[in-house]
Amino acid sequence: MRTPLSQRDKRLLVVTAMLAAAAVAAGGVVYATHPAGRSDAGCVVVNLPSTMGGAEVRNCGAAAHTFCRVQGKVDKTVAAACSRQGFAADLR
Repeated sequence: MRTPLSQRDKRLLVVTAMLAAAAVAAGGVVYATHPAGRSDAGCVVVNLPSTMGGAEVRNCGAAAHTFCRVQGKVDKTVAAACSRQGFAADLR
């Protein structure tokens, strides 16, 4: 047989539910106002096979030019990613 909740217990449950709802709402606001992920403008991002499966290789600016000049000549996946980002001149 269950005993009915006291007035104090009911208030505690209501306050706990309100705090949980406020925490969820605050989390939603933080998520909604959080800036988007990193920009890949001016960067060459390629997924390449590695010994442990795959690896994302990301190079930006001068490092992207060097990466395309060196790796773009030997790997077609890298060459395609370089061309998409406008580094086609580095492939020659």
